Parts: sequence; structure tokens; C-alpha cells
Amino acid sequence: MLIALHAGTITLLIQLYSFFTTMACTKAFSTIPRSLHPSTIAAAQFAVPTIANTIFSRQDRPRGLNTFAVRRRVLGHRRISPTIRLCSTAKTVQDEFLKEQKQVVITYITDLEGDKQYLQRYVNVSKVLQFSPSSSESTTEFPYDECIDFTEDNAMLVFGGDLWDKGGFDLYVARQLLDLKRRYPNRVFFVCGNRDINKLRILQEMGWEQRNNGKIPDHPGIMWFQGTGRVGDPEGPLPSLDPVERLKWILGNTMGSPDAFELRKKELEWEREQQIDDSTHAVTDFDVVQSYRRSCHPNGEMGQFLANSHLALSIGPLLVLHGALPLTEEYMTPHHNSSDSSVWDDLTFCMPWIQPGESAAKDYGVKSIEDWLDALNTFCHDRIQEWNQEIQRLESTAGEEPRIWSHKGGYDYGPSYARIIQYGMGMTPDRRKNPTVVYNSFTPHGMPHAFDPEAENIAMAQCTREFFDRTNVELILTGHKPQGDMPSPIRVDSSSWVLCCDTSYSGETIWIPNENEEEEHRSNIGRGESLSFRGEHAVSEVLVTISVDDETQNASQLESVVYHGVLSDGREYETVNLLDHKHNSTIGQIAPDAAVPSISDSPHQGRWWTKSIFSNGSSLFHAGEGFLVWNYVSKQED
Repeated sequence: MLIALHAGTITLLIQLYSFFTTMACTKAFSTIPRSLHPSTIAAAQFAVPTIANTIFSRQDRPRGLNTFAVRRRVLGHRRISPTIRLCSTAKTVQDEFLKEQKQVVITYITDLEGDKQYLQRYVNVSKVLQFSPSSSESTTEFPYDECIDFTEDNAMLVFGGDLWDKGGFDLYVARQLLDLKRRYPNRVFFVCGNRDINKLRILQEMGWEQRNNGKIPDHPGIMWFQGTGRVGDPEGPLPSLDPVERLKWILGNTMGSPDAFELRKKELEWEREQQIDDSTHAVTDFDVVQSYRRSCHPNGEMGQFLANSHLALSIGPLLVLHGALPLTEEYMTPHHNSSDSSVWDDLTFCMPWIQPGESAAKDYGVKSIEDWLDALNTFCHDRIQEWNQEIQRLESTAGEEPRIWSHKGGYDYGPSYARIIQYGMGMTPDRRKNPTVVYNSFTPHGMPHAFDPEAENIAMAQCTREFFDRTNVELILTGHKPQGDMPSPIRVDSSSWVLCCDTSYSGETIWIPNENEEEEHRSNIGRGESLSFRGEHAVSEVLVTISVDDETQNASQLESVVYHGVLSDGREYETVNLLDHKHNSTIGQIAPDAAVPSISDSPHQGRWWTKSIFSNGSSLFHAGEGFLVWNYVSKQED
């Protein structure tokens, strides 16, 4: 009775609020108040955030039913997408929070890739996060009984990118982080990864519900399959016109996610079982297609994540990138061993989207590394806004087919927003290495770059040191390349560090026995029933503590960098402070020969790296080759 009584009022409120909001507040929404338009429904979240909640209180609602399901029935739309838009720069939002603090603690997590179990483990071991009951007054699309919350008033969370693809719960992970961002906009920040940016291709290559009755567009093939004879070769055979087969091909053959389609289907089935989705029919393959179309729409989960993401996030002496500095041999070599010039003198090379002949300094005013970091984020935010506007335009334009960027690739083909898709790629169409912070890596072949006198890549060492010398950055946090079951530190010099934190292959880590140790041999517990390569036990939380200057109210100095959690053998660990000079003399460097197996006795036939010193005095060494990682533990004195 109560639902029926409110239905007309709610519909009117939605339409009126959406109309005035979209006209007065943003260009990102269509100004046509269509009741079933996704942006109209999304805007209703702000107009009537608690109407549905008044229908059932948390105590009165049926068991297992979240307010989300009730709200969706009342509004008469299958999916309500909360729209979170960037209204200010990251620095402005940070400043609002930092001016109230003397010290901030940043918890950093990266490369979740849809792994719900890992996210839950992370929160459960965290020293600054916890799960709390979901508020009945939540205004987001949040169909879960628990949400992430902070335990400390001075804590922040930074997510380093790669939100989806391998863990089986893409929607859950996205909604949890977006919900936290909505509640704490000045304490939660996102960096976008290659697996996030490539989702801008989904609507281009799949079409969507609001356009041409969901008709799938013709696909001319993709440039990196040219001449291979594979499905998608522009010379044939071309991708299927069946939407299910098209999506499976895109995910499995062009995005490195062969299991993503079936994993999304299982997540949708799980939602049905949990009464999160109120549909009664069995989940079909076409439901998966529709789920991707909706979640990769500007108002969907991935669309919102991208709208709130950065390519480079600076918090005082901390810089967060998904990959690494955009250094390639092509641009480093001319400056190698030169005392007269530096690769950082002219920043045109690391703005590959600008037109040939243009200069970063002359045409864009980018004269310093700080200017370049700002330009990166402006480039990112402008492209996502252009994507939003292009989708809105195509939704109101019948017949026009979107240009499919992957057909030719590069920075000059396709709609203007497609330049960021190219920026998220490792290579350019002419097979040159792309100078991007998204896809580059500090551990390109499994082992970290060394910065000691014996470093193999002297040019990389020189250019990286120059970056730190020219900025106030003391620590770079990154993900992108798997590091085994705990982060890998790299010492650039006595006061400059890189910490690589992608642990997405924890379940594959191999332990090498130390015959000199009395304790029993360690071994990996394995992946178990985990849907990802992380396994069921390993987890690592990185905590960065930064002091805030009383006068400037800016984040000013690194105080500590520690990481803790559970290793792949099931044992808990906690490291010493990376900045503690009493303990860190060997960390982040090639390991002393006396402390590790000889090269001939090592499985990779190479050197070892000092990964950490634990609080009990023992050291963890590791070696990497591709995605393989070996661990070796010994006392520091060995």
C-alpha cells in the first residue's frame, strides 16, 4: 500500500529534480527530462536519497533484502547508478582534509581486479579500515549489508588501478570503493590502470541499450591483429555480430581477460541468490552483455570510477602511478652520460598525445615535472568528460555508428576521447614503446630495476634519479606488474624509494628452502578455491605516514612506510619502517651473495633482491622471472 501511495510522487520528484539539476549544474547530462534516461534515474539519487528507505526500515525489511532492491522497485527501473562527478582537483580536495590534520596515514591497495575475497581480507587485516553495517540512509546503489569504513580520523585510502577482470566480483569491488568515495570524498582517491581505461572500448564495440535498440555495431577488426588471420584481423575473419560472441571475443582476445565473461555471469547469479537482483529468470549470456553495457556506461560503475580517477596522484612527498615513470630507451639514450642535458628538460616526450611539432613548454606551458603531472590529470579528466558527452550525443542521434578506435589505434584516430585509450597501451601502432605512466614498469622482466653502480640499465638509473632530484617526491607507489606475495621496494638513493605493490599472483609464489634455518620449510598454501591467482590467504597492506606542516597545512614529510599482512605460506608478517636507517641498509637492492643461494643453485640462475626485513630480524629475499616469483628467508646476519 505504501509503495503504491508514493509511486506517483517519486516519479514527479525524479523528473523535476533531474530537469533542473541537469540544466543548472552540469553539461555531462542530457537536458531532456526523460524518466527512463539513465542520467535522470541517477540524478534522482540526490533528489530523493531516503524515500525508498522510509518504506522499509533496516529492522523491518525482509531478511536478505537490502534497501537497494526496494528502491529499484519503487523507481521502476532495473538499475540505479549513483553518479559521482569530479567537482574539484585532487589537491583542492586533499587540502580540505589535510588542514585539519597533523599527520595522515594512507592505506594503499592496487590491482584488485574484481577480487572480493582479497578486498575483504585486506579490510579485515587493515590497521585503519573496517567493515561496518550499511547505513539505511545510504544514497548510493549499494546492495550489500556491510560497507568499508575508516577506523581512524586521519586515515586516507588510495586505490592504484586495475579494478576489474579476474577476481569474479567486479561489481562488488567497484561499488564498495565508490561507496567509500561518496562518503569520504576528500579521503579516498583513485588512480586508473590499463584494465580500467580499456573499458572505454566496450560501448564503442558493443553498442548499448539506449541506442538503436541495442543493435551491435559492425566491427572492422583491430590493428594489432593485422595479418594474423585471427578473428578480428581487418583482412578477415571479422568479429561476430552476435553480442554474446562479440563480448567474449573482446574480453578474452583483446583485453587479456579470458574468464571475465563467465565470472560476471556467476556474479550476477550470486546477486540473484542473495536477492540483490529481484529478477526471477535464470541469468542468461545476454544478461552478461547488458551488465557490461550498463556498468561501462558513464553512469555505470566503471564510468563513475573513471570519472573520479587520476593518472598521477600527488600527496606531498608521495606520488602514486599505476605503472612507472614514462621512460623509454628512445628518449633516455640521447641524454645518457650527458652532463649538459636531462630527459626532463623538455617534457614533450612524456605528453605523447600532443601533435607532432608541438612543444610541451611553448604550446602547453608545461615547464616543470609538477606542470607535467597536472597536465596528465587534465588530459585524463578532459578525455573522460569527452567520452561522457560523446555517449550522450550518440544516444540522441539515430543511425550514426561510433568510430571504433581499435581498428587503427594511435593518438589521432577515432573520437577525441580515444587518445586516453592509446595512452593506456604498452605500444603504439608502429610498435614503439609508449611513454606512459600506465603501462611502464619498474620491474619489466620480473626483477626490479637496480640503481647501484652495477645496474644493468644505467640510463634508467640516471633518469630516475634526476626525476627525484627535480621534485619533492620521496616515494613512488605503483602496481601493474605482479611482485609475488608482498610488495617490492626499490632504493633509488638514501632518501628516494619506489614501492611496487601488485600482489595479484601471490598464490603462485614459490618458496626456496633454507637448509641453514632450523624452522620447518615454508611452502605456498596454494590458490585453493580462489577465483584469482592471489589464493585464499596472502594479503598485504601498505601504510604510508606523512606529517602535515603546521604553517602551510600541506603534506610535507614522510614519517614511515611499512607493510604487513599474511604471506602465501599463511604466516603473518610485519616489516620494519622502510625509512629506518638503522635497518634499511640492504633493503631494496641486490642481495648480498652470502645471504642467498648462489646463482648456480638458484632456480632462475640469477641474482636475488632484498625485499624486506621483518620485525623479528629475518630478511625476505626474492627473485623474479616473468610472472614467476621465488621467496627465500634467512637471518640478516647470514
